[in-house]
Parts: sequence; C-alpha cells; structure tokens
Amino acid sequence: MTSRYPVDKYMADTIQLESFNHSLHGARILCQGPFINGSKKAAYPPILDAIQQLRDPFKKKILLTNVLFGLNAAMPIHYDATFHVKDAADWTLILTYLTYAPKPNLLVAEDVLLPDGLWSKLAKTTTVVNVTSQSVMNLRPYDAIFFAPMEETTHQVTTHTQATHQVTAYSDYVYKVLQSVYKANYSIKEHKEILQELRVANAGLMWSREAGVCWYDPVVHNGEKLTGKQLSELFAFLSSVF
Repeated sequence: MTSRYPVDKYMADTIQLESFNHSLHGARILCQGPFINGSKKAAYPPILDAIQQLRDPFKKKILLTNVLFGLNAAMPIHYDATFHVKDAADWTLILTYLTYAPKPNLLVAEDVLLPDGLWSKLAKTTTVVNVTSQSVMNLRPYDAIFFAPMEETTHQVTTHTQATHQVTAYSDYVYKVLQSVYKANYSIKEHKEILQELRVANAGLMWSREAGVCWYDPVVHNGEKLTGKQLSELFAFLSSVF
C-alpha cells in the first residue's frame, strides 16, 4: 500500500517520495473522519483498492458496526462475519471468533469504540482498519492515520475527554493529533500551508510511523450494492419484525 507524494516543498527535507509503503498485512490503520463532502459522495483513503490487489488475500474479513443493519460506505466488500457491537459483553464473542478464524484476516470497525485491551489480544496477522467519525484518544496502537479530505471549512469532529465532549473544527483537531504523533514543534504555520495545498489538490492528509506526514488521493466508491448474504440477513430481520 503506497502513498506517493510529499506534502509540500516546505517539508521536502522530511518527506520523501514513495514515503508510505507499508505492508497491509498486520497493519493498524485509523481512518479519522467524519468523511463528508457536502452534497457529493464522500471520498475515502485508497485502502479498499489495496485490499483488492493483495497477492496474499485475507482469508476472513470481519466487520464491527454499531448499527443493526447497514452498508459500510468506506469499505464496501463482502464480509465473512458481521458483529453488531452493543456493549462490552460482545467483545468476548468477537475475540473468540478472531482467535480461531483463519489468518491472515481483516478486521474493519465502523464507528465502534475499540477498547484499549483489544490490541494486545490481536494476532500480528490481523489487519485492523478503524473508520470513525469520533475522536480517538489512544493513538499509540496505530501505524498510520488517514485524515478526511479537508475541503469544507465547516468540517467538524466531536472530541471526547473523560469528563466532557466538544465540537472542534476538523483542521484544528488534525493539527493537535499531528503535534502528538508527528512532532511536538509542528507549527500552525506549517499546518496552514499544508492545508492550503491539500484543498487546491483535493487531497487527503496522512501520517505513518515510517514516513511521517504525506498526502494521498481520495477515492469515491461507486456502485455500492447489497451482497446476497446481506440481502438474506435483511429479509430475515424484516421477517422477524413483521
């Protein structure tokens, strides 16, 4: 999985071409949303393309979601198992499944709060893609963070602390995250210059442990359809209701 471009000339001394070239197997990836684009379809990091092009494909794909039934817009692929996460008790079943599922496997979380204790129990051959619209407090497990394209100046994210939560401008939130994971002296001047170039290029910003900060080309997933298994589950659910 490769992101090809440096952020800008100002940071050319720290960002190299072909900077993010990380093996997808075993990676821990955070896609920090919300991924919105006004009235247009949302654009996402090119992770789905990388999954579909793997020479050694995942043997099992697992989806964690906070809704009873729905399509995963960020990763619209066929999943071998889907878990509707309601409370802490569900994690016992999820971990049991992951333990015995064939490896390598893919775990996709859609707006689900991943508990800190989960990471130490995951096999190294389990790839995690966490797609969320809420702020993530514990960033240490992640190898890479993809931020949503910042085209809209009103883009916001809900940030949480132990006592409260508040709505923060998305660009300000990204700045604070980069100060935490990238470098403490990352300046607001650097950040504003980078954001300007990103908006002009319609690009997204990302960070990785190996490469630092670079940018990526967002993609729009077209032709999102229900799979046969999803249709079967939907009809079974509707039958039980009516």
